Order: sequence, then structure tokens, then C-alpha cells
Amino acid sequence: MSAHPPTLLQDATLVDLAPPRVERADLLLEQGLIVARGPGQAPRGAQVVPCGGRVVLPGFVNAHTHLYSALAAGMPAPAVADFQGALDQVWWPLDRALTLGDLGPSARVGLRDALLCGTTTVVDHHASPRAIAGSLDALAAVYEDLGIRGALCFETTDRNGAGEGTAGLAENARANQRYAGGMLRALTGYHASFTVSEQTLAAGAALPGPIHIHCAEGRGDVEDARARGHGGVIARLEASGLLRPGSLLVHGVHLDDDEVARARAAGCWLVHNPTSNRNNRVGYARPGRFGDRGALGTDGLGSDMFAAARDAFFTAREHRHDVDVLALVVQSHQLASELLGVELGRLEPGYQADLIRLDGEPRTPLQGENVFGHLIFGWQARHVRDVWVAGRHRVVDGALPPAEPVSQTAAALWQRYLDERS
Repeated sequence: MSAHPPTLLQDATLVDLAPPRVERADLLLEQGLIVARGPGQAPRGAQVVPCGGRVVLPGFVNAHTHLYSALAAGMPAPAVADFQGALDQVWWPLDRALTLGDLGPSARVGLRDALLCGTTTVVDHHASPRAIAGSLDALAAVYEDLGIRGALCFETTDRNGAGEGTAGLAENARANQRYAGGMLRALTGYHASFTVSEQTLAAGAALPGPIHIHCAEGRGDVEDARARGHGGVIARLEASGLLRPGSLLVHGVHLDDDEVARARAAGCWLVHNPTSNRNNRVGYARPGRFGDRGALGTDGLGSDMFAAARDAFFTAREHRHDVDVLALVVQSHQLASELLGVELGRLEPGYQADLIRLDGEPRTPLQGENVFGHLIFGWQARHVRDVWVAGRHRVVDGALPPAEPVSQTAAALWQRYLDERS
């Protein structure tokens, strides 16, 4: 990092989100950090990037996704009647079809798309039941090669038979030792409560740190927890010692208000995934309940956080629900900062230099009071021209270096997926 020369973003329109603020100024990046803001001189040897008043924003955070689904676009899939049908007939056959060799190409597609959309931190929840050992290293290698920030886990489950839960926990435990923060952090992952046995939950409780789990996405998750003698999913996690500070509880669609309050009091994050919830027809999470512990993800449907914020806004309008969508975006930065042990999400000295520059000037006047209106009704992923992560220029003039085609990998994966379904 120290060998990389300083970069001066000259004459940029700097847009902070927390709180919303607009200022035309220079920004100096050095050793991965923002080190100065305001009118300034470029240090000797610095790279000067003339911005001409173009907008610079903090890079976005996708607080929950599935990179293994990146090769599923266009995949032949049956019509399904409900969420369990989607799991049984689409997603679980797909993850069983994955080989270790598929993971790098899939992650590369997903993470390249993230960067091109201005997403600089991606929190992934991985599944490949027949390729568990080494799977998180395969993903981490792509994160490191592309220079993108993130968090990883393997979704421990017992749904495919004996030994799978043990292997999943072992992969999480090994990765937890290797990826400890900064650019990349490993968490302990679970698929969902209803696919994990009491024995596997008890074994996982011995691993330290936060967990990452689907939580009450469908009603079946709640019904299963009650059938096991718990009051619900939150009560089951509490009983297992897994309702831990910093943990990511994803969806929360069928949590009641008391359960949400208990999760928040425990210091957990509740990650809203509006596009996926609509796609799977599981219901609406009422994310206004998540308060200052709410964040925003895509659940595998890309990493375009401009689109995710719009979907969160319009879905809330459709349900006549009050939620601060800008807070979900900002709190996703806070979630990532907490997990990675760095400061993300502000254009201030001392914060990580994870930035995006948008093309062109704002079409209408831009000021602190209307930043949210520009986010929802103006800016789109297609406006992203440049992306810096830890001060490194990753997307340059809207492009990344060429990548190997993945069509043959996808075609072979799809055939194995069809074999799994038959």
C-alpha cells in the first residue's frame, strides 16, 4: 500500500450521506485513506485526477448477497408456486451442482458487476455443499485479485445429510482464522434455522464472533423453530448462544416486533432485501422496525445498490410503511466498518478511500437537503465512471480489465443443475 503514490481528486463535488452534505473541494488519498479535504496542493509524485465538479460519493456496501448465483441469470428454471418450491427446485439444486472450479468464475462475475455499479464492499453468504473445503479461499482469491472489500462465510446446514454441518463449521472456523478484517473478514455462516440441527447449532456456538444467517425469511422457518420447542427463530438463536453482537440476521420478514427489538438489543444487524423478498413472494419485512440496526442487501440479485435503494423506497411506499432508506444505505457502511475494523462511508480524513465518481454534472441543483432525491430519482449505476477501493483506482472510465469468458462454465453448471433436479 505504501508504494502506491498519493492521488488528488481535484475540484470534485463531494457528497456525504451521513449527514447529507455537498461541498466542492479537493480530496487527497494516500496509503488507502482520505488524508485531506479542501483546497490543496498535490504532493510531489501524486496522481492528479481533474474532476471538473463531478460528483464523488462513498462507495456502496451490499450487506448480503450470494455470489454463487452470479452464473444463474438465464438458467432454465421451473415455475414454482411458493418460496419452498424455489428452494427445492431452483436454489438448492444449483448450489449442489457447484464444483470448486465454478466458484472463482462465479465470484468474478458477481464482484466485477459490483465494482461497475459503485459497490466497494460485498458481504457474501456462500453455499456449495459438494465443494465445502477450500470454498472460502476460492472466493477470497477473487476478492483480493479485484481489490474489493468484503466479508465471507459458508452457510452451514444439515439439509443434505450427515456430516455436512460439521464440514461447514470447519470451513468457517478455518476461514475465521485467516481473514480477520481490513479488506476481508470471515464470519460463521448458517443457511437458516430450519435447516440446522440442534447438534450443529450447539457445535457452532463454540466458534467466536458474529454469525450470518437467513432469519424468518419464510413462515416455515418460524414454524420449525416452534416445533422444536422454541418461541421462534430469535428464541432458538438465544437458546443456542448465537444471538451475538455484530451478527447479520437477514430478511426478518416474519419476525414480530418483540423479536426485532430483542435482536436490536443484542447488537445484531437486520438486513433488508426488498428485491429478493418481492421475487420470492415471502412478504414485507417492515424495515422501519430495524431502526439504527437496519442495513440493505440484494440476496444474490446483483449488487446494484442504487437499484436496491430505489426498490426499498418504492416497496415502502407500496406498503404505506415509513422507513428511512438513506439510513439503510448509511448503516450498511456502519455494518461493514464494524465487521472489518475500519472506517467506511464518509469523505473525511481518516476514513478509507473507498469512493465512486459519477459521470456528468447533476441535472438539477444539488445540495444537502436534496441528496436523497438525487439518490432515488437521479443517479443510477450507469453513471458510475470511476471507483477507488482503499485508494486504488479499480474502475477507470467505466471499465475494468477484460476477464475470461464464463459461458462454458455456466453451461456446464446448468447441465449439472438440471441433473440435480431430475
